[in-house]
Amino acid sequence: MSHWLTRSVRATQRCVTTPMYPLFAYSEGCRLLFDAVTNGGHGCKDGCDRPRTASDRLPWETDGRYGGWGGEILGDRRHTPGDPEPDRSPVVFVHGNGRDACDWRAHRDYLRERGYAADDLWAITFRRPSSTHDEMAAQLEAFVARVRAHTGRERVSVVAHSLGVTGARYWMDAHDRYDAVDTFVGLAGANHGLVPWAGGTGGDGYARPFDFLDSTRLGEDGHGLTELNRGDETPGDVDYYTIRGRYDPLFPTNPDSPRLDGAVENRVVWRGHEGVRDGRRTRRLLRRWLSGG
Repeated sequence: MSHWLTRSVRATQRCVTTPMYPLFAYSEGCRLLFDAVTNGGHGCKDGCDRPRTASDRLPWETDGRYGGWGGEILGDRRHTPGDPEPDRSPVVFVHGNGRDACDWRAHRDYLRERGYAADDLWAITFRRPSSTHDEMAAQLEAFVARVRAHTGRERVSVVAHSLGVTGARYWMDAHDRYDAVDTFVGLAGANHGLVPWAGGTGGDGYARPFDFLDSTRLGEDGHGLTELNRGDETPGDVDYYTIRGRYDPLFPTNPDSPRLDGAVENRVVWRGHEGVRDGRRTRRLLRRWLSGG
């Protein structure tokens, strides 16, 4: 049995036998782990039917560095475009491990129906399905710079899910971009680490980012997440918010891992890992937080 399949089966067994997951959360929570078995070891299934670095849904060329969508280039005429509000920062959506920008299409439609203009909403697809934190930081630096230039705004708001949460936090830290972010929302992020079974720390592509998040190494000098959390977990003039799922199988021993000390709000919803991103309660909270309310 291959390394990734062995890890996936063990993770699935842990999910099935952990008593904290009642029946109504079982299906959603365990689906994430079963996907690893059916998707070549890459964990979550990609949602886009296009190359990861395609730039035809962006108003600029990416030269194969990343992909995504945003702006009027989408040609979305289902909703009447509104003028960007002067006090509204453009929103940059950041996907998690093995995922892509298509995770955020429903969020785009939800916000467009509630007055957001096309130029208010952007989403990146990282070049690799499973990116290291350095790779995510470099691609976010390029992407956000183009969003700011295109919209003429000094600051953006960031909404990130799963691995994208620590990826976006690492970007702000590594490039000192706290002055470029207005609001930061972290959904089901491993802000205080993952146990090894949940992500794996081996050498295959899917596991590459998880050395950074390995909870068994927390406190070690030079460890990525330890250094990121050292001192203030919510630095800069940024409004931080987090949401975690009560039945998230990625955090069985530390369910509070997604919270950030110093955040304006740390919320809990009755969902699993994917449900934290897609749930209606999350969308309502996003709308309120992004509006500064």
